[in-house]
Amino acid sequence: MFSKSISASILLFSVVGAFHVVRAAIDNDHRQQQLINEAANILAYEAGAKTSFEISRERYQPITDCMFVTSENGPFSYISPSDSDDVCGIYFLTDPDRTIEVHFESFDVPCDHHGLLAVVDGWELNGELFPSEGDHSLPIKERVTEFCGKSRWYRSKKIFTSSQNAALLQYRIPMRGKGFVVSARYPKNPRPCNVLSVSTTDPFTLRNYGRRINCTLIAIYPGIVQVIALGVGGTNLHGVSRMTETGTLHKCDTKSPQDQVQIGGSRNLDTTKLDVIDSICGIDSKPDIKESVPYDVTIVRLISSGYCDNSVTVAIRSIIDNDMLEIASGL
Repeated sequence: MFSKSISASILLFSVVGAFHVVRAAIDNDHRQQQLINEAANILAYEAGAKTSFEISRERYQPITDCMFVTSENGPFSYISPSDSDDVCGIYFLTDPDRTIEVHFESFDVPCDHHGLLAVVDGWELNGELFPSEGDHSLPIKERVTEFCGKSRWYRSKKIFTSSQNAALLQYRIPMRGKGFVVSARYPKNPRPCNVLSVSTTDPFTLRNYGRRINCTLIAIYPGIVQVIALGVGGTNLHGVSRMTETGTLHKCDTKSPQDQVQIGGSRNLDTTKLDVIDSICGIDSKPDIKESVPYDVTIVRLISSGYCDNSVTVAIRSIIDNDMLEIASGL
């Protein structure tokens, strides 16, 4: 990824945190307010206006903000207004049960002026990736594709597909008048695993489908996690299902570390660094569990050995005021 991507990501991460954490100080700076409004698109599912890139103004939507969050198809166009070498990004986000296809219709990004495009399978904020390396089927080096040069739509199209409902296009175009046209599609994902939450109300089910895999749901705000249904560790090594409900078992990181649900939080996106508030397992069709997570990032992580068909259904509600946040953090 770009050497300057970390500083750009820190800015977006601090904005997302400021938008959701009530105690954060927000000044009247126009640029900061603009980014706060853009970060709100993560939950509001809104996108930009119209633009042009070598064709009609009615067809293309312009990218005018350095940090741009969208769930629309586009096509989007960006034309560099200056020779600045700032690193910017288009953060694609869609429904939990969909992936993202990023289509380059054309691009003119001179390599000899250190221009660069990079497509990231996931989101990068504060120098960290979601999904983390431990939760993704591909190593980090295979999740980032960098390129530059010149192409036109009638010659070829470059298409990149994400593994989950979040993807990122980073770009550095330090030459006025150069740029790209990109669009997105959002095909169905039959077995979603890692999910960036786009709702503060809708429940979501993490499931391993019998695979040895870690699946994570994150929300970029302090949240209250409600567990709606739990079925983790219900099959033994010989494939025999245990239908009797056990209720919700706690501290499963010591009792059953291979099959468990971790509920906790983090200051950044790396889910391997989460502070675990509770780890649960068992079979419970009507659990009565609510956990407050007073962190910048709320995390629910399903860890599966591959011997069990595990699932957990949760909803993450935002902690919306100071009183709730102070109660949740024990202040």
